[in-house]
Amino acid sequence: MSSVLSMERAGKPGGGAFVIARSGPLDLRNASELRDEIRGALEGSGSVTVDASEVTAVDTGIVQVLLAARRSADQAGRRFTIIAGAGSALPDTVSRLGIAPLHT
Repeated sequence: MSSVLSMERAGKPGGGAFVIARSGPLDLRNASELRDEIRGALEGSGSVTVDASEVTAVDTGIVQVLLAARRSADQAGRRFTIIAGAGSALPDTVSRLGIAPLHT
């Protein structure tokens, strides 16, 4: 079962939605790539969703990228959703950091 943590993904440009799917570990090694991909999606139109349902490990750098992306989406009036499955490491990491759920 997946839970929505409140960031939405954008699929293809012009399609109204952009989806960024990730799996495996997310850490500082790939934080800038994720940040750039989200930025690009936010430059388009429509909603943006990050699918982290298959992410196995998350560090604080990734959480910072996601929080900054949410702020940017809010400022732009865009819908930003994060999807995290039951096996995703994201909800546990956010909880351990003492951060409120990333809901919009």
